[in-house]
Amino acid sequence: MQNQKGIISLCSRENIGKLLYVTVFLLPLTTWFYIPLVIAFLMSIYRMYAVRQVEWKAGSLCEVGAAFLICSFCSVINSLDKIFSIFNWFFLPCMYAILYMLIVSYLDTIKKKKKLLLCFLGAAATVAGYGIWQYIHIDYMIAHVINQEWVDTKEFPHLYRRMYSTLENPNLCATYFLIVISYVGAFFLFEKEIKNKVILMGIGSVATLCLALTYSRGAWISLLFILFIYASIYDKKIFTLFTLVPFILYFYEGQVVLRFLSLFSTHDTSVGMRFTLWANTLDIIKDFPLLGCGWGTFYLTYPMYDSLVKDAGILIYHAHNMYLSMIATIGFLGAFSYFFILFGHAWYAWRLYSTVTNSFYKAMGLGTLAAVAAISVNGIGDYTLFSVSISMCYWSMMALFMSCYVDISHSTEPKEQDSMRQ
Repeated sequence: MQNQKGIISLCSRENIGKLLYVTVFLLPLTTWFYIPLVIAFLMSIYRMYAVRQVEWKAGSLCEVGAAFLICSFCSVINSLDKIFSIFNWFFLPCMYAILYMLIVSYLDTIKKKKKLLLCFLGAAATVAGYGIWQYIHIDYMIAHVINQEWVDTKEFPHLYRRMYSTLENPNLCATYFLIVISYVGAFFLFEKEIKNKVILMGIGSVATLCLALTYSRGAWISLLFILFIYASIYDKKIFTLFTLVPFILYFYEGQVVLRFLSLFSTHDTSVGMRFTLWANTLDIIKDFPLLGCGWGTFYLTYPMYDSLVKDAGILIYHAHNMYLSMIATIGFLGAFSYFFILFGHAWYAWRLYSTVTNSFYKAMGLGTLAAVAAISVNGIGDYTLFSVSISMCYWSMMALFMSCYVDISHSTEPKEQDSMRQ
């Protein structure tokens, strides 16, 4: 009996929360984040068994989330490698759901939510710091960029470096900083203490610099949409920042403007490749409209629709378009549930923002609106949520937001007008 009490004490809500803090910090840095996440999950199971009470909550989009999991699992029927699809399904969408559910369930106070947010920002500072160090060491950077073929050297002969930091490639790094900027900017707007405002401005400035150094064109456009959300919802004066765009485009001896304008040209191989990918992906969708070609196995199906890729032995993991990739992989039903979840968070974020007076909640609402907008726009030209690290980071912040929405749904909004000072 004494041992059982000790185990229950070890599996306390506070300890589960601490493991979630560690998990969120590790997300963009290493795949070792699975260890604290799985331990937290097992502790929560034992805790519920011991106290005979279900503690799991998933928020207002719970049913749609369940529908997505079912549809994505059913897509395995069409997979060319069913064992891999099932394995991948357990380690990706199931783990996203577990992290999301644990955050919503156990971070039930503003103090706990702030700690998770600080861990998220601490990880962002680490990613930025390593990325800047990496960018400064030009010899290593040039060799890696050329080996990975991240730049069309014929189109951009003077572009030697693209920041990618701890993430797999520059586009993933750019998406990560879009998520960071979305929330840092929102909290900066609502922060009243000068010291905290300066710190947030510093983090936001460094994150924006890192985003620029990824030379990810889709991310640059997505950043403009973040500003558009801020200006439309918070203060229309922010629209004046758009006047800086021409000056930014001319920076770095013209490389930024050349990179940006290449979006509208098919001379850049990456742009031309996308059109071919999209056309072939539409053919996949025509053949697998209901359940898709199978979760996680787009790379096995795609060569059947592109002889050049098949002959060259190149692996294409996604269609470089979030919308087409999701439909092709899990069909229209699964994709509908996925995008319902994606845009559903924006709907609830607006409800949170427009309902509460608490500044922490309002900042979370505005930041979530900005993050959803950024991911949605960036998803037109890429599918960076394909990355485990990026998806985990994104859905962890969506979960943090949903935990705030759950609070107000149960009328637990704090009385303080400015909880950010707590």
